[in-house]
Amino acid sequence: MKIGDEMILNKDNKYKAEVWGKKGDKVKIISISGIAVIYENIKGNRFPCNIKDLQ
Repeated sequence: MKIGDEMILNKDNKYKAEVWGKKGDKVKIISISGIAVIYENIKGNRFPCNIKDLQ
């Protein structure tokens, strides 16, 4: 995995009551830091998630 790769979420990405991404969404990797990544969805919104939540 590297910056610019397109990946698919393998589980819902949510924080408290907000759902940032649904399982199966295609996302683009923007930043990688340890086990966390920042991704951009098709709408252009950016959110953090765990690297294990991507396939």
